[in-house]
Amino acid sequence: MAYNSRFQIAPQDVRQSLNHKVSDLSDSPYNDETSPTRIRGRESLVSLQSSYESPRLDGTSDENAYGPRSSSWSSPFGAPTTGGRYQPVSPPSRSTSTFGRFKSFRARVQDTIREDESIDMALLGAAAPPGQSTPYDPVSTGEPSEPAVDLTSFSGPGGCQDAGSAKAAQEQEASGKLTGGIGGGMSPKMTMKEDQLIANSPTLTRSFTRSFSMKAPTSKSRAGLKELGQSEANKRGEVIEVIMEEPADVDLSSIVGPSAVGLDPSRMRHSQLPTQAIKTEVFYPQPNWKPFSMRWPYITGLILLSIGLAICQEVLYQKSLKEPLIKFKSAADVGSGYYFVLKFVPTIIAVTYGVLWQNTDFEVRRLEAFYQLSKEGGALAAESINVDYITLFNFTRPFRALQRKHYAVATSSIATLLAVSLVPMLGADALVLGPDQNTRLLDPNVEKTVTMHPVLSRLLTVFLFVISLLGCVLFYQLNTRRSGLHSDVKGIAGLASMAVASHIMIDFKDMDVAKPKDIHYKLKNHRYALRNSCLVPEDATPVSTSESHKYEDAHLPDNPHPLMLRAEGCIPFIIGMLLFMGFIPVFLFTPASVVMNRAPWVITALAVCIKLTWGSLETAVRMMEPYYILSKRHAPAKTLTLDYTALPFAVVAAHALFNRHWTVFLVGWGTIMVEALTIFATSLAMVEGREFTDILSAQAEDDSGGVEDGDDGILQKGLGGGSETVLSFTVTLALTMLILVYLCVVATVVFLRRRHPFLPRQPNTIASVLAFVHQSRMLYDFVGTAKFTNAQMRGRLEAIGKTYGLGWFNGRDGQTHCGVDEEELTGNYKHGIDYSQGNKPWLTEWQLF
Repeated sequence: MAYNSRFQIAPQDVRQSLNHKVSDLSDSPYNDETSPTRIRGRESLVSLQSSYESPRLDGTSDENAYGPRSSSWSSPFGAPTTGGRYQPVSPPSRSTSTFGRFKSFRARVQDTIREDESIDMALLGAAAPPGQSTPYDPVSTGEPSEPAVDLTSFSGPGGCQDAGSAKAAQEQEASGKLTGGIGGGMSPKMTMKEDQLIANSPTLTRSFTRSFSMKAPTSKSRAGLKELGQSEANKRGEVIEVIMEEPADVDLSSIVGPSAVGLDPSRMRHSQLPTQAIKTEVFYPQPNWKPFSMRWPYITGLILLSIGLAICQEVLYQKSLKEPLIKFKSAADVGSGYYFVLKFVPTIIAVTYGVLWQNTDFEVRRLEAFYQLSKEGGALAAESINVDYITLFNFTRPFRALQRKHYAVATSSIATLLAVSLVPMLGADALVLGPDQNTRLLDPNVEKTVTMHPVLSRLLTVFLFVISLLGCVLFYQLNTRRSGLHSDVKGIAGLASMAVASHIMIDFKDMDVAKPKDIHYKLKNHRYALRNSCLVPEDATPVSTSESHKYEDAHLPDNPHPLMLRAEGCIPFIIGMLLFMGFIPVFLFTPASVVMNRAPWVITALAVCIKLTWGSLETAVRMMEPYYILSKRHAPAKTLTLDYTALPFAVVAAHALFNRHWTVFLVGWGTIMVEALTIFATSLAMVEGREFTDILSAQAEDDSGGVEDGDDGILQKGLGGGSETVLSFTVTLALTMLILVYLCVVATVVFLRRRHPFLPRQPNTIASVLAFVHQSRMLYDFVGTAKFTNAQMRGRLEAIGKTYGLGWFNGRDGQTHCGVDEEELTGNYKHGIDYSQGNKPWLTEWQLF
């Protein structure tokens, strides 16, 4: 409202000190013209004259009005248009001060205001400040000559910018300041008070780890409030800020404001009373996404399966003590279904059991880094973003996990090794065919029996119970921790979307072509965390001296190519499979078969070794495939979301076939066949191959003499003292040799096509991948996508319509970098050549060519 000049007076000399500060909103005892002090306070707001359609009380001009007097806008307080104004109000009597030191305001001698529901007190904020104001300018009817909005802001950081803006952005990036929304942080989406938090969560739900506690934390305790805040953030799925109130002593002298006129502050008495100090605490949601193979139904199924197999094994052993499990004189006398159960079902069950454990173990190793990051206070770089459990060799993995106190990985690895190696070998050797081989050869018509070996059977039962116990431990570990993931993290796009919200990319400066050891030493004193599905540096928790010296060695390979794709790894593996192909005929058709008779587990052990080594080859091909496609330049957007390491057993081959990635398909199909190799090779351990050659020789003589067999012919003749038929032995041997030939051919093709390094280092850790993209321009497209699923991310990138490549490019700081970025790149990556050095051949490592 307009300021009324009627109440302006000339300032008077202050000759008497005031005992309190005069209110700006009400009358005071000094508003009297007859007061000796001649000092007046400002009139009450309701007593000021309204200049909206009300007459002036004096004869001054209406130059302070907002518009002409004929305006149709009514008085904000509902005053009649015929004139008049609100009169000042006065209380009926004088009140006594609470503290007794300051006198109360004198009673006003005017009429009180009558309450009116039409008063809108919100209009007081629009009142004009004291002084002069000019009428509003008329609204222009013409169109503005220049746009009111900078349209270039819609094109993003990499859009239409002038040279000055682009250079300024590059200078900011070069100085360590992220641009274009990268590193924008995470602001709370909601703020609530402590009372609101308690009201929204009336009952405090205890976690699984505290469910056996005798006393539950109350909502008023500090721990209870934190748990309530975290539960509220998890329920809402967004960052919330809670205003915590803590007792504190506050000086009451601050209540009266500044010192009054003539009052000595040093002589005032300062009183203190307990009050509530305001403290805020931010809670980030902790999602708990995990793949099905890590959820409680799957783990519970593995535990029950282990216990069930152990019980069945013990029942069969107890039954075999009383009488043989099977009795027969010739394999032809046993039905085909019964024969299949006898020969293959035990090994099939053992192999399938191992595959089920492999699915869980692979996911536990892949996601362990995120579990470490989601802990309160985060984790060291060597324990999280710079740890590699994917390419680490099988038998050394549990020891490395125990060193870092990653007990879930250690438990899963030990259980999987037992399920994959010992269970198939013991399962195959626990079944004993009697009598011994010499007796069966001397008398082929002797009655054969199948029983359980007393020692091996009990060992198998013990190991199955041990695996079930490890499964219980893993169940507890996986269900008492939160992954911190909103969805599955797949490919380069998954990690990039999690890293753009914070300033974590600054830590990877100058690490484009750095070796894993250099990355380890630069990041070993850093701590990182996973907050709201985003990777953030945990600066609030500094690294202690003992932690900085905890991991001196990186334990990461310096070679940019995985071992199984190099000559020193792949060629010995191919030679080993060729030797195994030669050992099988030797063990079957020569006197060396005595080894098979006395130690039938040898051939099973060799088959298991081939399976484990092939798994390492498959892991290397899976991990490197997206980067190999990017190295060919102009890769489609789906390449950034491609991640074969996140696919379970047998699904890899189907997915690769759909994508027409033939190398991955051949290797994935080989993984299925190598499991069958264990089954077929184990069945060959019970056969005497020299009897097969004798039958073939006899059949050749009969054919030359004109003697013909019956309808069944040679295929139904007994073999191995009646435990096999010629047909079953021939099929098993042929399939075994065929699988070995396939594995050798595929391994050779993979080595020939992928033996050359096409990356500066292996992308086997989160830190290695982030170092490839820390200066990429494509990161602008990932801002705000931390909670996108893989399908949503793929749809977003495909809608943008860009292609991507691996090589040298100009980064956001204007410098030359090596890594993954959107096209066009400035050059391809060639191992040993630093494109950023230009024409400096003396810096080239020519020995690498």
